[in-house]
Amino acid sequence: MFLRVPRFLIRLFLTSLALWIVLSTAIPQVLLRFSEPQIRDLNFTHLIYPYNSLTSPAPPPIRNSTVYFVIGHPDDEVMFFLPSLVELAKPKHNNIVKLICFSKGDAADASFGDIRAQELRNSARIVGLEPQNVVVMDKFKDGMDIDWHAADVAESLHTQISQSKDSNVVLITFDEFGVSSHPNHISLYYGCREYFRTYVKLPLRLYVLKSLNFWEKYSFTLLTNVELLVDIVSRFFLNTLKININVSFFNTYSGRSLSLVKFYSDLNMLSVSYAAMAYGHYSQMVWFRYGWLMFSRYLTFNHLIQIH
Repeated sequence: MFLRVPRFLIRLFLTSLALWIVLSTAIPQVLLRFSEPQIRDLNFTHLIYPYNSLTSPAPPPIRNSTVYFVIGHPDDEVMFFLPSLVELAKPKHNNIVKLICFSKGDAADASFGDIRAQELRNSARIVGLEPQNVVVMDKFKDGMDIDWHAADVAESLHTQISQSKDSNVVLITFDEFGVSSHPNHISLYYGCREYFRTYVKLPLRLYVLKSLNFWEKYSFTLLTNVELLVDIVSRFFLNTLKININVSFFNTYSGRSLSLVKFYSDLNMLSVSYAAMAYGHYSQMVWFRYGWLMFSRYLTFNHLIQIH
């Protein structure tokens, strides 16, 4: 009996992964060959080959903007934000994507900080970000028992973002649960809120990443498959009903929200996340990180909620 359970789980995992590859990658790429004139006619008018995108709504509302991902530690950008980070960095959205990392990830030892800061830059290069668009601060100490003061976070954000000449600015960070209840992540949520209360005069927007509960967090492709299947059926068989991807499992966001946007990875984007984590953040690849890369839904799905 005990030998059958692992085999069943392995079959379930592999079957779900295969179905996800079909739904997220194979079908959209085939459809792109028929719907994209440049590919259909083999007459390309741009230097960038057309990318497939899976978002709801489509196209995403974050376009023609300077987008700041506000993270706590080197590797947060891959472990939690990769689907939205890679999607928003695609040239067709005309965004400038930047990373603001509030610590060097030096909880283990101060000497570790410079290594992890360089790893973040390596990861960003793999994802496709320009080196000058990655900022790593050393003012804030990494730690599971350390809270960062909201006023200090807000002041640091003001220092970084006030230099931007773009009036169309978007901030993306953690929600009040911090994905993993990490106090540094939660501090960024309250710090961003304080930044908007204290400094923001222009119509900037703030999105937070919705925290998933345990079962959804480690469902990897299972729940994503359901949402993608609903989207395909709604677009091609029930298009008169104008249904978009809008399937929520377990917990719903109960706070005030202005808009919602969901990002889904395909196999190409997932490959980037594996490369950015395993090669870019090599020092972090201890045994349990491989479990995260195999089972975390954050690698295939991001649910962003606009609260400002």
